[in-house]
Amino acid sequence: MIAAALIVLGLGLGGTALATVHQRAALTRDITAVTGPLSVGVQDLYRSLSDADATAATAFLTSGAEPAELRQRYLDDLARAGAALTAATRNADDADAARLAVLTDQLPVYTGLVETARSYNRLGVPLGGAYLREASGLMRHTLLPQAQGLFESAQGRLSAAQRDAVGFPWAVLLLGLLTVAGLVYAQVLLARRTNRVFNLGLVAASLVALLALVWSAAGLSAAASRVDAGRGDGSALVSVLAGARRAALQARADEALTLIARGSGAAFEKDYRVVAQDLAGLLGTAADRAPEADRAVILAARDHAVRWGELHDGMRALDDKGDYLAAVAKASATGAAFTELDAAMTSALATANDRVDRQAGHGGGALTGLEVGLLLLTAGLVTAIVLGFRPRIGEYR
Repeated sequence: MIAAALIVLGLGLGGTALATVHQRAALTRDITAVTGPLSVGVQDLYRSLSDADATAATAFLTSGAEPAELRQRYLDDLARAGAALTAATRNADDADAARLAVLTDQLPVYTGLVETARSYNRLGVPLGGAYLREASGLMRHTLLPQAQGLFESAQGRLSAAQRDAVGFPWAVLLLGLLTVAGLVYAQVLLARRTNRVFNLGLVAASLVALLALVWSAAGLSAAASRVDAGRGDGSALVSVLAGARRAALQARADEALTLIARGSGAAFEKDYRVVAQDLAGLLGTAADRAPEADRAVILAARDHAVRWGELHDGMRALDDKGDYLAAVAKASATGAAFTELDAAMTSALATANDRVDRQAGHGGGALTGLEVGLLLLTAGLVTAIVLGFRPRIGEYR
């Protein structure tokens, strides 16, 4: 009965450890191959849509044909958004599929409104501004909220995978300790019954059980530590930086739409002030949370945001006193500051996203060979128990 109980415990330990390791390895692979890339993809989707809106508004400030580089940037944004939509469809659940359907249906409507606005602007007809405001309203109130929902869903899936991958393996620890305690008890019992101090089979089984427990605990702990580092210094930072970039892109569109409204854009300017304040707060939070290696680029982004704000105030001063053409000319300087800000935030986001993927990969590497090793150790544990008890059982025949 004791031999049978120890065999059951050994198989339970090996099976539980093997299942836990297999699950953690699958989770780390999911982070690197599915949820991580999905999060990056929907970040690109939101950024492309929002940047397309801001670029279309900025290009509209020019009389006649817009600059070729702005037109190309707008078209590139739409191409990237289309590619991101296609990629997001592959791993969409029902809720995400509904969001993607809205984006797929309404994006052509948005582009049609923008093209109509461009046509009127090239002809010098003021009606173009109304079409552009309608397009921007569609982007802000319909398209971007759906893209934001996709991002939050992707981040939720990523966080869930990371949370499951860093959980403490209590079942493995408890079964391991129980198995070792059972083996020690069996050896004490046999020593009293047979007057033999050591049972080589059970001594070997105890060593194998300890090795299985220590190896499993070490591998799982190392993997959890890596994934947790990717969560704290990676995905958590990504959420803050993505929020900052969303605020910056919205502020840029507000800035251009305020000028396009020609004196009736108070609502856009008010929204600019709100999101600019959000941007400053989010960049400060990101700088506080970021690892030392990332802090410099985030602080640089904050400096660019401050400079952009100062240039914006100068532009608004010109527009408020009626010098519209000078204000439009000043908008090119604010655009340069925004470009530097966007580049810095994009760099910080790329680093944080890469950290999530890299740490998950290191976590999966910590489990390399552990599944095969546990199979062999479990077989060795059961064999050692059988060999340890077999001579003793034979003495009763």
